[in-house]
Parts: sequence; structure tokens; C-alpha cells
Amino acid sequence: MAMLLVIYLVTILIMYLAMLATYRPQAAYHHGMLFAVMLPPYAMDDPSVREVQARFKTQFRQVTFGSLIALLPLGLLYAQMAYQTIYFLVWLTVFVIVIVIPFRRAFQATLALKREREWFVGAKRVIHSDLRVAQLKNKRSAPLWLFILPFAMSIGYIGWTASDSARSLVLPVTSLAITTLFFLVSFGMRKVKGKVYSANSEVNLSLNQAKRRMWSYGWLFMAILENIHFLLIDCLLMQESTVWKSEWFVISLLFTAIPLGIMLAVHYRVRMLEQEVLAHDGKIIYSDDDEYWGNGFTYHNPNDRSVFVTKRVGIGFTVNSATPVGKLLVSGSMIVFAAVIVGVSFLLIRSELTSPVLSVTSEHNVHIDYPMYSYDFKIGDIEELQLVDVIPKGTKTNGEATNQYARGNFRLKDIGRSKLYVVKNNPPYIQIKLKDLYVFYNEKDALQTKSLYAQLQSQVQAK
Repeated sequence: MAMLLVIYLVTILIMYLAMLATYRPQAAYHHGMLFAVMLPPYAMDDPSVREVQARFKTQFRQVTFGSLIALLPLGLLYAQMAYQTIYFLVWLTVFVIVIVIPFRRAFQATLALKREREWFVGAKRVIHSDLRVAQLKNKRSAPLWLFILPFAMSIGYIGWTASDSARSLVLPVTSLAITTLFFLVSFGMRKVKGKVYSANSEVNLSLNQAKRRMWSYGWLFMAILENIHFLLIDCLLMQESTVWKSEWFVISLLFTAIPLGIMLAVHYRVRMLEQEVLAHDGKIIYSDDDEYWGNGFTYHNPNDRSVFVTKRVGIGFTVNSATPVGKLLVSGSMIVFAAVIVGVSFLLIRSELTSPVLSVTSEHNVHIDYPMYSYDFKIGDIEELQLVDVIPKGTKTNGEATNQYARGNFRLKDIGRSKLYVVKNNPPYIQIKLKDLYVFYNEKDALQTKSLYAQLQSQVQAK
């Protein structure tokens, strides 16, 4: 499973670099902020501030280095895909939690110094009344009806997949869910809290409209791209090719990089526009609302009805957890995330500890018992029964495939739809030909496989 390990490592590398690019620069004074705390420029000369910066750099370096050391077991679990996957998910979860600890501590220390020294900047609790027009008039944003295109792609994909019983609906349904998510994000951005940049309301209006326009088209393009991504992966899965895994890896990497590239391009284009406009405006306003940023990156303001607000740390937008919709999004995301981690771990451990069991009932039915992929057929439905040493190459359509096991639904070269319940590289295998399907089965012990084959053969001959 070298390809699986490569996929995990590439995912980790992307996450690792993203976190470093997000939190490491927070130690530098930029746009009137240090560690997401608004400070006047002269505050940077205070020795206590420099001490907070130095402590953050030391702690951040320790966390990032320790996270790399914690990756070693991922390679040691190379031969055990289930436990390797669980460790990968746990590492990602812990990493996301731990990597922000130095920043949170630095934010709290900086905010405490600000309150102690009374370093307040600009107006407190600035009311964004002059931006109501920008929130109501979004003619420059991508029209929501343009999402008809990605929705049509998703629904057409589902219909095409449903017409072929050999295909799984998992990918098309996921594609529709992601399209819906992008649509909701694009819709929600029309109510994003406007940002006060200047005392000039026209500047505020134009910058906020431009930001909404860029991001709305970005979400639309990403929805279209991800539909294409899932369709290409589905097509590769159905190919009877021995190199599809490398193609899948390249396409997945490409369609991960492109959305990230779009987000970065939009973010920096907005930043460049802000700098260009404000450089000629001369009426910049700083809004001192640190009290609503509980730890520097989460926003909780009961006086603000906006569901989404611009992030202080990182790219894009965050949720106002004080609103009903914000509370639902935050709690729902946490529940879904926990359910995915627990559910995937449970399925993988069960797969690792459970083996398929083939038995012949008194009613002359063959029953293969295995969670989620159990299968029954009649002895009389068997058209051909063989004991073979090789299984044709193919691809998984809906099942489990590790370096040790293959269980579930597959499409095999030359013979098509098949159900596999086999220990890999452990011949012989029982090959059963039904009307429109092949079934392959074996045990870890070759003698048990041969004994089951003899039992089935006697039943077939008796019929």
C-alpha cells in the first residue's frame, strides 16, 4: 500500500504547510495587528511584547518539530492499513488542535498586555451602519442561478451512475453534497459582515462589493471543478487498468491544488486591491473589537447578526458563533467530524478483526457472512465452479481493498462484475460463476479453502 502512504504523506504535507503559513506570520506586526490583537505601532517597542514574540517562536518550533516526530508510527504501520488509517486520522486531529496552542497563548498574553497598558486603537465596537447598502446590493456578486450548472452536473452524474448497477452512488452523492455546500457558502457570503476600512463610505462599499464578487465566483468555479474531479475518479475506477492508481493520485493532487490555488489567488487579489485603494484614500479606520475574538481565530459577537465574518487569522471567512445559524454550523461540524472519525475507525477495526464466513444452509443456499457485504445465492444458480490460483486484476467499485484483503464489490479484467472475499497472495481461490456475477472466496488456511471447495462441489453435483 505504498500509494496509500504517499497519499497520506501528501495530505499531511499540505496541512502542515498551510498551518505554518497561517500561524507563523502572526508573530510579525502587520496591518496594525500582532497575534490577531489590534495594537498601536509604539507598542512593539515594549520589552514584554518582544518576550511574547520570542516565547511564541520557541513553542511553535517545538510543536512543529514534535508533530514531525509523531509521524514515525505512520510508516511503521505500513503493513496494517486499518491501523495506519486510524493513526493518520488521529494525527491530523491532534495536529490541528496542538498547532494552535502557541498562538492562543500568545494571543492571550498580548491581549492581557494591551489591557494592562491601555493600548486601545481607534473606535471600540464600530457599528457598520454605512455598509448596509453593501450587504443589500450585491449585483456584482456571481448570480446564484449560475449554480444551476454544477447542480445539473451533480444530478446528471447521479442519474448516469444509478443506471449502471456496477457503479456506486457514493461518489456522485458526495459530489452533490459538496456542490450544495459551496452554494450555501456563496449564499451566506451575501450576508457577510462588511469591514470598515475607511472613513469614506464609498471606499468601504466598493471594497466590500469587490471582495464578495471575487469570492462568489471562486466558490462557483470550485463547485464545477469538484464535479469534474469526482467524475474523472469514477471513470478511472471503472477502467480495467493496472496504472489507474497513479492516475487517480495525480488527478486528486491536481484537483486539491487547484481549489487551494483559487482560494489563495482570491485572497491575495483582495489584499492587493485593499492596499491599492487605501494607499490613495488616507482615511483608514481601525476597529478595536478584540473582545469578540475569544482566542484570536473564533468570533463570538451577540451584537452582530452576521453569520460569516472575515478571518483575522488565515484566509477566507469564519462563523459568528453567537448567532443561531453560527451555533448550528459550529456544533454540527463538530458532531459530523467526530462521527466520521469514530465511524471510520470502527469500520476499519471491525474489518481488521472480522473475516468472511462461507456456509451452505440446509435449504441448499450459499451464505457469505461479512459486515456490509454479506451475500446469498442458491446452489442451483452456480453455472461454473473452479479452484484457481490467480484472480484477474481489477478495481474496487464498493468495498475494502488493502495489501492483505479484498472484500466487497469489484470489476475485474475480462470477467466484469465480481464479489471478492479473499486473502491476497494466498491461493487457492474458489471461483464461482453466477449468471451476471463472479464470486471469489478463500481462507487463510489453504486446506480449509480446499475443504470448502469440495463441499460446494458435492452440493453442485448433487443438484
